Parts: sequence; C-alpha cells; structure tokens
Amino acid sequence: MLVRHNTSLLEQAVDLAVKRSAIPTLQAQAAAQEKTARATAFRRMATGGAIAVAAVGIGLGIKLGLWDKNLSEPVALPKIEKSSARTVTNDDPAPIPIPTPKPVPEETPQAEVPTKPDVVTVDFNKFATKNVEFQGSTWELITGHHFKDENDETWDRAWCYSRRSVNGVDVNVSLAARSAPTSSPAGPGAAAQTLQLVGLSDSSAVDLATRCAWLDGRTFASSDITPDPSREQATTAPPETPTTEVNPDSGFVVVSGWDAIGNDLPNMPIKNVSSEQCQTACDSDFRCLAVTYNTKFRACFMKGDASLLVKSEESIMAAKKVVESNLRYSNLVFATKTEISGNAYWSAPLRYPDCILQCANDNSCLGFNFRKKESACVLFNSITQSADNAAVASGIKSVAN
Repeated sequence: MLVRHNTSLLEQAVDLAVKRSAIPTLQAQAAAQEKTARATAFRRMATGGAIAVAAVGIGLGIKLGLWDKNLSEPVALPKIEKSSARTVTNDDPAPIPIPTPKPVPEETPQAEVPTKPDVVTVDFNKFATKNVEFQGSTWELITGHHFKDENDETWDRAWCYSRRSVNGVDVNVSLAARSAPTSSPAGPGAAAQTLQLVGLSDSSAVDLATRCAWLDGRTFASSDITPDPSREQATTAPPETPTTEVNPDSGFVVVSGWDAIGNDLPNMPIKNVSSEQCQTACDSDFRCLAVTYNTKFRACFMKGDASLLVKSEESIMAAKKVVESNLRYSNLVFATKTEISGNAYWSAPLRYPDCILQCANDNSCLGFNFRKKESACVLFNSITQSADNAAVASGIKSVAN
C-alpha cells in the first residue's frame, strides 16, 4: 500500500527555519556595507577640505608675493576642476587632475640702440672756488679756466676774481689773470676806485691774488704777480648833469629829480602846497635862496642856501639865480635801513643832512653811516660790505666799474 505524505508544510517550516537562521548574517552584511559607505564619504570630505586649504594657501602666497614669477622652473599648482557627472565604481575617491605647467616665455632680446656719433664740447670754462680769510672777513675766490675743447689736456687762459656786496649791489673785483699755463699772473685788474669800494688797495689785492686756486696747482708769491697792462682806469663816476630850466614867472632855476641838502629855514616844511606856491613863498622871503619841493607829500622846504644836490626822484629843486653858480651835483647814493662796514676814519654827532655834506665835501670819504637814535655820523675811506639795520641810514659814493 502506497502512502503519500504531504511534505509541503514540512518544507515550508524548514525554509522558514533556514531563513530565520540567516537573519544575523544579513544584518552583519548590512552593517558592514553601511560602515564602508560612511568611510568612503569621510575620505571624500577630507580630500575636498585638503584641496580647499591648498587653494587658499596658494592664493595667499600669490597675494603676499611668495610666488616668484621669475623661477626658471615654476612649481605646478593643482588646478581645481568642477566635478563632472560620472559614476565612481569603486570605493576610492576620484583622482585629482594635475594641470600641465605653463612654459615660461623666453625674453625677447632688445634691439641694440645705435650709438650717437661722438660730440666734442668746445669753447667752455671750468671754475675752481676757494674761501679764504683775509683782512678779518671771508672772501670767495673764483678762478675760471678756458678750454678750446674737451680734448685739450689743459686750459689756454685763466683769471681770478671775487665778488663783494656794496650797499646791496654786487661788485666784481678782478684780481689776477694768466694768459697761458706757462705764464705768471698779472694783476690786479680792477681799478683803484673799485678796490677802494670793497676795502682793498693795490698791494692788498695782489696779496689776495696769491691765494687763487689755479687748476694746475701752481702757487705764486706777491713778487711773481706783474702789473696788469690792460687794467681798467676807472675814476669816480662824474655826477649826472641834470637838465635845468628857468621859470619865467619867478626867475628860479628849476632842476627836477634832485634835492638840495641842508640849510632849511625854521618851521619847515610847508605842507599841502604846489611847487609854484612853494617858489612864490621863497620869492617873497628875503632869507630864502632855494627850495626843495617833495612831490609825494606836497611839502615845501625853503632854504637859506643851496650848494650840494643829491639824486631824489620825488624832489624838485628851485634856486634863485644868485646861487646858481654854487650848485654842485653829488654822486652819493643813499639807502635806508642799511649799514655799511669797512675802515671808519672819522665820527661825530651830526644831523643827517650835515652828515651827508661832511662826506660829500671830503674826498677821502667813500661812504657814511648815520645812526638815527644817537644822531651819530661815521665816515669810511674803505667799504667791505653792507648789511640790513633798521636803525641806520647810509650813503656811498658811486664809482664807474
């Protein structure tokens, strides 16, 4: 007798038991896969962070000048590219592409600039200066040397001079000259009146010339310096001859631009009058022989005499015919707030107009100082320099240079 058993239920039970026994294994595989996925994600995040830090470092290096563009072999920088849509089939991060270094461009050789043809400098001077102490003051000696051209081994002629400021005017003083490198100096070249103006005599000028700095280094004693045959023979400048006019109404001799010094009558000046009124007032006063009229202040100065006239752009001098022959025109030039220095040989308390007359009438006087506060007059027979001084008025006789 064949008995069939229905085993489907048994098979299902066995299968269920097998599947239940496999659950721990599947759970272990799932956990392993989850750990692997987490490790892969962490590696990718770490790689991305490292790339970002590298990019920031490179940018700061370039900003701070740490990137040397002149390196012969530049370091290749990693190039960060945008991620492309692709599938990674393994657990390793995607490789970082390395850019190809750019070649350093070769420097283009510059074309040679054609040289200009040689240019020779001709007819030029070289100067040597030297400061020396002489007669209690500092003198700048300037020595010039003339060259025919720059190829000359030496100069062909030379000269030595100095400059001094006299009453605000620079005076050139020629001391010595050499006609050739083999010759001795000749001097002085300045006229005697010019030397006196700066406080020198012929002998002291020669002594000063022995200290000139010649380019050939030669020195000379006073006895080596011969008289200069071409020396200028200037004299005291003759005073300018003014143009005189005769006023037909009053008979006065009228000279514009000049002032008669001194001899003012009492209670002068008469203010706010015209030049014609000034002359009329003088004509009616027997004591008055001349007048000076100041055009700027419309002031009239009547005078008991007129002899010395000095330049004054703001003045008109008018004198009666009886004193016309006594008029003398002075070469004194005046300065306010200026003090001269030099060799003072005479002093006395005088009024300003009398100080002017004292110097003008003395041939030895080359200039004067008048100290306003003390009413002191000082005369000089040599002048070395001038300086600003608000308390002093000065005058100096002009010379032709």
